[in-house]
Amino acid sequence: MKTIRNAVLMVFLALAARADEGTRLRAHLVGTEETPAIFTAGSGVFTARVIDNETRIEFTLTYENLTAPPLAAHVHFGQRNVAGGVSFFFCGGGGKSPCPASTSGTITGTVVAANVVGPAGQGINPGDLAAILEMIRAGFGYANMHTPLHPGGEIRGQIKVFGGDD
Repeated sequence: MKTIRNAVLMVFLALAARADEGTRLRAHLVGTEETPAIFTAGSGVFTARVIDNETRIEFTLTYENLTAPPLAAHVHFGQRNVAGGVSFFFCGGGGKSPCPASTSGTITGTVVAANVVGPAGQGINPGDLAAILEMIRAGFGYANMHTPLHPGGEIRGQIKVFGGDD
């Protein structure tokens, strides 16, 4: 009986540890995903994990071959092929550091509710991390990077859930 109880306890501990990993997010950023499409050698990969009871996003954005150093990188609320409003920044705005002064590189950091800037015009109020996470999980979030030659965005990728607790 004690062995069964210990086995059940181990299963619950393993499940709790897995749940703590959080939702994993990913996007491949390319010019042809921009609206309108951009012909560029630039590309990138965004990966993130939602942790701490849905209160924090840890992210990595690796990019290469942009036409110039990025001016801004952020997440928008919008479906594929539609330009949506900015929700939160990785760099270049929203209280985040300036973007790296290189055409290839990696940006890492965290996003919390205080970093969410909206878009209020689309129903997401500043500070509402839960709302943008709900929309990202439903397929309505994309990451992109803006450069001087392409101020509307040079590379973009729709964010997808790829594991974790979803």
